[in-house]
Amino acid sequence: MSEQVTLPPYELAAGAPWLDGARAQVAAALAAGRLGHALLIQGPAGIGKLALAEFIGRLALCERPGSAPCGACAACHLHAAGNHPDLHRVGLVDEKKQVAVEDVRQLIEKLTLRSYRGGRKVAIIDPADLMSTSGANSLLKTLEEPSADALLILTVARPDRLPATIASRCQRILLRAPPAPVALAWLAAIDPAVDWRGPLALAAGAPLAALRLGRADATAFEKDMGALPGILNRPDADVVGLAERFKEDRPADRLRWIENWVTDRIRRGLLPAAADHSPATPGLPAAVRRRHIQGLYAILDELRTAQAALTRGSANVAQLWERVLGLVAAELASLRAARTR
Repeated sequence: MSEQVTLPPYELAAGAPWLDGARAQVAAALAAGRLGHALLIQGPAGIGKLALAEFIGRLALCERPGSAPCGACAACHLHAAGNHPDLHRVGLVDEKKQVAVEDVRQLIEKLTLRSYRGGRKVAIIDPADLMSTSGANSLLKTLEEPSADALLILTVARPDRLPATIASRCQRILLRAPPAPVALAWLAAIDPAVDWRGPLALAAGAPLAALRLGRADATAFEKDMGALPGILNRPDADVVGLAERFKEDRPADRLRWIENWVTDRIRRGLLPAAADHSPATPGLPAAVRRRHIQGLYAILDELRTAQAALTRGSANVAQLWERVLGLVAAELASLRAARTR
């Protein structure tokens, strides 16, 4: 990747076109006095949730807000300098797996104090779905008894990890991956020397995740993972050896790759009978196709369980990989046996 990419991803996404609708929605709510005291920004990883949260924070603190922060008032200058006293942030620190409960409690204490500038106080928790149970419980009281001048902004990639008691007290903003042409145009504007199609596919359409992967890294990674189905399709596949290698080498990206591969096989397996000669299920009887698709759905369930365990840091990663790779190998063996009958 060239040296053009120098800003943090959330700053690069500040003007991302796929966030335009959400930005306009928030600006209209603020102008109409309908912006709630707590917002929940939900979307997949790498979509720009933090960029939107920062935009909302700037807009809420701006002294002359319109469709965007004015950029000229004292509050905007303070934000640009990185030292606005009424904007507070909490997130993951030092590669920890959870947002520290102490950080959440300190944030809550700051929200109980008077605003330094006599306006709003804004707090951003990113990612809120990685708060500990104690941190979430501490936050709940603030949501139940909100301060009139406080705005709390939460970002989540996995809303199922956030207690329903918290989610139900927030206005929800749902973000989705942009159409591929939009994402590719944005990525090309950042670095035109990169062929972003591979990284974007690997990132499941999330532009900031694709940006993190880069060109050379994604090409080598794609080649490595592209060989995996063939390896697992062999009767002598070394599942344990693969699990040991994968547990230390980008396990989250590898799980995402397998999820994309399984999803694509399901999609092609569901094609009409006239299109039965896809690489997923070439010429298989309908009953075998159905069993194969059911097996793929079971793998998908295991993958998502594994992804959640990996994110929480609660998994034996080698065992996690043995389960996932074992299921894929078993399904390929079943399909191989069906084709030889």
